[in-house]
Amino acid sequence: MNFLFEPVRFEDKHLSWSGRTRSEKDYPGYYHWHQCTEILFVHQGVGSIIVDQRTYELRRGMLFVFQPFQLHKIYADVAPDEPFERTILYVDPSQTEEALRPFPKRHALFHKLWQGQDIRTVFDMQEETGRLEAIFGSYGNLDARRREYDTEEITMLLLQLMGCIAAVRDGEEARATATDRGIERKSRYSEQIMQWIEAHYAEEVTLEQLAELLHLSKYYVSRVFREETGSHITDYLTVRRIKQACRLLQTTVYSVERIGMDVGYPNASYFINTFKRVVGTTPLKYRQRHMGL
Repeated sequence: MNFLFEPVRFEDKHLSWSGRTRSEKDYPGYYHWHQCTEILFVHQGVGSIIVDQRTYELRRGMLFVFQPFQLHKIYADVAPDEPFERTILYVDPSQTEEALRPFPKRHALFHKLWQGQDIRTVFDMQEETGRLEAIFGSYGNLDARRREYDTEEITMLLLQLMGCIAAVRDGEEARATATDRGIERKSRYSEQIMQWIEAHYAEEVTLEQLAELLHLSKYYVSRVFREETGSHITDYLTVRRIKQACRLLQTTVYSVERIGMDVGYPNASYFINTFKRVVGTTPLKYRQRHMGL
């Protein structure tokens, strides 16, 4: 099980760039989050991406904006003739917002993507794919040192990216699809399970409860979740609990034992061992590091 919270180090820049990274072997993915805004564009690949208890199709032209500390997982079904190729931008939101301030429309859009509640952050950029790839290609062709530290070039890249997103959003609003009018598609079983866990992760969770909720057998509940997400239910439950534990360690003075109980681990030793296995350090050391102690 590979879960990760990995702080992105920006130093003197407000963008960390990874252009057209290619995976040609298995890419099972893992649940993770960052302290910054992450923007993922898919050049090629098939699979799924989980964010906010929803599952989205991973395919060419899809663009995902993950807000800070937003739990998500990328699962790519990689084959020899179907690699997973993507461009990833890690953005320091505070510095980026300041850089975009002279451009009111682009600034407002970025602010919504960064901090907005109940805002769509998944976009089908198929109509803008050629334009986006040209933008990323131009930025990637810059001298490495200039690309990393030239604030003007970074700002230009983000302005063009916000422009592409704005064009797609405007087109979608104009078309006003049935889903936009409030007629939602039927949730997948995995989404119903994740939504139930979101409300009950601090309690004891069993397959029997989920089977009763969905009117399915325990075996089928476990199997369908893995088929739809690429992971086990217990993996998702664990990382959801640990994510909440991280938040409490950073924002409260509760004891480690109290936090363990609050997120569903009444046994303190088991909580500490699970936290260390998932995050890579103990709860106490995590708190000390993130509170500057």
